Amino acid sequence: MDEVETTVRTRVVITGVGPVSAIGSGRNEFWSALTNGQHGFGAVTLCDASLSPSKIAAEVKDFRLDDYITHGDVMARRTPRAVQLALAASVLALHDAEIDLDACDPERLGVFVGTSIGNLDVIMSLKERHSASAPVPPHAAFHCFNHSAACVLSSFFNIRGPVHTTTSGCNSGIDAVGQSARLIQAGAVDAMLVVGNDCELVPEVFLALNASGSLATRYNDDPGKASRPFDRARNGNVIGEGAAALLLESEEHAIRRGARTYSRLAGYHVASAGQNRQYSHDSPELDTRPSVRAMRSAITEAGWSADEVDLVNANGSSSVLYDRLEGMALTALFDEALPHVRIHSQKSMLGQHGGGSSALQAVAACLTIRRGIVPPTINCDDPDPACGDLRIVTSAEMFAPARVLVHAIGLGGFYYSAAAFEGQAETGRQTGMLRVRWSDGHNPKFPPAEDFTRPLVPWGPRQDT
Repeated sequence: MDEVETTVRTRVVITGVGPVSAIGSGRNEFWSALTNGQHGFGAVTLCDASLSPSKIAAEVKDFRLDDYITHGDVMARRTPRAVQLALAASVLALHDAEIDLDACDPERLGVFVGTSIGNLDVIMSLKERHSASAPVPPHAAFHCFNHSAACVLSSFFNIRGPVHTTTSGCNSGIDAVGQSARLIQAGAVDAMLVVGNDCELVPEVFLALNASGSLATRYNDDPGKASRPFDRARNGNVIGEGAAALLLESEEHAIRRGARTYSRLAGYHVASAGQNRQYSHDSPELDTRPSVRAMRSAITEAGWSADEVDLVNANGSSSVLYDRLEGMALTALFDEALPHVRIHSQKSMLGQHGGGSSALQAVAACLTIRRGIVPPTINCDDPDPACGDLRIVTSAEMFAPARVLVHAIGLGGFYYSAAAFEGQAETGRQTGMLRVRWSDGHNPKFPPAEDFTRPLVPWGPRQDT
């Protein structure tokens, strides 16, 4: 009998996370706020929104780059805010992963950044300088292109493998995660530093999104109630800023260095709508098929069936139209299993801010698996029946999912992305904040984490000695 050749795909695991968000930065601060239902919305302070009908946003308060890198105050003078957020998130993720970069082959490490608008604020400022005949800083040329964040990260950390940027709207963060996994699976690298970042607090962005009717305008006086995923009273998105970094490694590399893992990236897929789709800001075709394809393909690659999914970290952006489309797609995907699948949207607290949003979804999926708590969807007080009969988690729930599906929707409904995260059996040296274990005497046992809980000391740039 002929032998059947089978290809065993390299397993990809997440070993470090670094969130920088409006509700907190760093794994523990972010997770505490998220599970406590703390929102990050307030009046816009980082740009002039006086002419905008929507006057609220999710801003990263009290952010200082020198909390994360040496001489950060100097670097901040010539570095766009979105790049600063990416750099801070990367330091947090690498610190969290407890990785010794000097012990790794720098040519087998790569960087992948996902960003929606890149450094649009820099480009818009050049127009103002040109109109005023003001001098233009020489570094503006570098930061005018979206790839500058990836270049800064690879240089700062002396990472000398592949360096990529994807710009696929609000899906950019999860797409960077998925495409990085493909590089690891192809054997091109051992590990990838993946970052989703954006700062959408630019007057021209407000102008464009207001014109499309995308933003919430009803809750300027009560910002905490503005983002209402799947709620009947939702009025649009709340934009903002943020970044999240994840360290992805081949399982072999992670085991070799004794790393603990948050989860395995078991599947990923992106699907486009095709079908001569046309952009419409107010009456788009609610075609659920590409969304269902993306989620089903990620599930299939993971080796799951739809009824084995424990939790969906939904796109749930409080969009009047796309929350309904997502609900319809989830109903079609899960069918009879729908009542058993928990669904939550962290954008009720964080808003929708480009590539940072979906990367933060990936971080939350990892933490949910490790810590056994599902964060709430706040403000879903009156579920919209047009979104379907969804099992929305509206208060933090003690539940340990083994399989979490992350879903992201691109502006206009032209494309959809999904990633499947799966819990891992314990292997190698275990550090960090693990889910509680129980002793024979039924007492809670938390693994020691003294080394892991060391305060973050600002990093300096790396280079060969």
